[in-house]
Formats: sequence, structure tokens, C-alpha cells
Amino acid sequence: MNTVGGLKDGISGMLQGLDLNNVTGLYKALERAARTLMTKADVPEASAKQAITLYNGVYDYTAPTNIFGGSLTDFRPQGIARNANDYVYKQGVEQFDRTKALLPNGYALTFETNKGVGIVRVASPKPTAKTTLDKMQETTDWTAGGSASGLAKDETVYYESPSSLRFTLTGSSTGTLTKTINQIDISDYEDVCVGFLAIRTPSTDNLTNISVRVGSSDANYDEVTETEGFLGAWVVGEWLLVAFDFSGATSTGTPDWNAIDYVQVRVAHTGTITNFYVGGFFLSLPSPHELHYQTAAIFLRSGALAKTITDDTDEIVLNDASYLLYEHECAVTIAEQASGGNLDGVALGYKNKLTNELYPNYEADNPSAEIRSIGSYL
Repeated sequence: MNTVGGLKDGISGMLQGLDLNNVTGLYKALERAARTLMTKADVPEASAKQAITLYNGVYDYTAPTNIFGGSLTDFRPQGIARNANDYVYKQGVEQFDRTKALLPNGYALTFETNKGVGIVRVASPKPTAKTTLDKMQETTDWTAGGSASGLAKDETVYYESPSSLRFTLTGSSTGTLTKTINQIDISDYEDVCVGFLAIRTPSTDNLTNISVRVGSSDANYDEVTETEGFLGAWVVGEWLLVAFDFSGATSTGTPDWNAIDYVQVRVAHTGTITNFYVGGFFLSLPSPHELHYQTAAIFLRSGALAKTITDDTDEIVLNDASYLLYEHECAVTIAEQASGGNLDGVALGYKNKLTNELYPNYEADNPSAEIRSIGSYL
């Protein structure tokens, strides 16, 4: 496998013996050339996959940190569960939101960013239907306790139309919402499911953690505590889901999941939080999947791929054809940087060769697999 040191020797020869040790920010230039390559060509060796567990009722999942832009190539179910109807559709964000609950078959994907963090949005036919313990749209049978007070139905701010529940947490303590629901048998969910609670908070500074209790009575329940949302840290003024993994629940008494009728939400806080919202609590079973995507992480060190270079001994995972493209892109990038954009005849020749010969030939042998439109691969 080629190394960064070997790449430098090759580029030096291409640029008539240029001493690359005198090039400012050499590694950064080589990394920039890698991104340029990924922009122009779909390189099979620069593909990756990440396990993603889907849950019914949950559409947003954190994207891999090393994805190149929003270049998604496939979304696969576990094992050999795929069939001829499992198409993968890539949709615009607006269209995804309009149709995600009406998916006839296959998967609908879209990609967006939130404050620089990539989000893959997925609608899938595979996960088992969720079990909603309460939509939290009516105050009926809910009791506020501890530091929680002023429980009210809110028809202006809601997670799911037409309403949510709003209350205030006072001082530094724990506020609770408790309800006895209609008894249900969800024994298939015991020690396996993940609970999702929709919340919206005006303050994150005073929010310590949130716990949920699910059981057959107030003396027999399983409890899980979380300190962040499903996608990361608490967020001010936005609806987010908090995930509670019941495979690691703490049991009190002997909860009977054949006869669940007790639900409690507990919010620990260090200061007053006015107008804290909850918008629904449901349980989902995990559905393992794999996301396939393109990346600019072509540098290998200590067995791990990276987008950055740390040493000349770092390896480059490209095969001969794509490595040839990369060599030429590096030579052009460094020549442009060293000359202030005024390429000499040698470097200009490399640039023209890339455009007119190397890329067209490479793309003919390696067509893009990126999902670019609904139901089609290009």
C-alpha cells in the first residue's frame, strides 16, 4: 500500500524536483487534494459503512462524522432481510417530511445539517410498530408532583398536533408527572425496547437529567435515566427525543410487563425552569441497519481510516487507478499553492490531463453509486 512519504517522492518528481519540505501546510494541501478527488469521482475504496439502529417513530439519526458532504450510496437492512421491494429513495427535506409516514415500500432518505452536525433522516418499513404509552396531549389522569406544578394542556406549542403538556419546575429538585394508563401486555418489549420521550426546554443550564419509570405499579417498575437527547446534548427551544434504553434498566420490585399500567417521568433540575414541555412517550424495538456512504477518509494509520495526515508513514487506501488521479490532483494543488494560482506548463499539462483524459476514463469504469434522486442510481 502506498504511503504519504512515497506520495511525496512521486509528486516531487512530477514537479521537477520541487522540495516539498519547503511547501507551507503540505499535509493540508494533500488533504485538500483528497477532497477535490472525492468531489470529482466516486472512488470505491473511499466508501464506508456504519451501523445504525432504527426505531419506529424516530426519523433523525446522527450521520457518520467522516461522510463526504451528503453522499449516501445505500441503506441496508440486517442480514439477508432485503427483498426486491426494498428500494432506496433519496428525497429533498421538504418532500421527505411530507411523505415519510406514507412510504409504500423501501426506504426514504434525506440528509441535512444542524449547526454543522450531519443528520441522516430515514423512513423505513422494517421496524416493528411502536407502542405509545401516552401521547401527552391531555392532562387527564396525569398528576404533577415534587417540584413540578402548573400542569396544563398547550395547543400552541406541540410535538404532535394538536397539543402537548406544559409545566414549571421550581427550585432545585426533581419534578414528576405520573399516570396510570390502561393496562397493556408488552412482554415482548421487556429488557429489549428503547423508550422515547419528546421534550422541549427553555433552559439547558438547569436541566440535570430525565428519568422514566415503566411498570405494573408504583412499587414495581423499571427505571432508566438519561443526561442528553438521542442526537446529543440538550437543546434550548427545540423539540427533541430523549432515548431510554430499557436493556440497562434498574428494577424496583418485580415489574410485570404483561400488565404495564404505571408511567412516571422525572425531571431533575438545579434551578427553576418555566414552561417545560413534554409531547409524547412511546416504546420501540431496535432494527439494525447499515448506512453506506462516500468519505474523504483515505488515510490509514493504526488500522483506522482518517481524513487527516499525521505522518509520512500514514498509508493511502487507493488502488492504482484512483491513486493515479490522486497523484495528479496533489501535483496540481501544490503547484497552484506554490505559484499563487499561476500554473506553469508542466502543472497545467497535468490539470488538462486530469480533465480531458484521466477522469473521463476513470468514471467510465467506476460510475457513481450515489443516490441522487428518488429511486435512481447514477
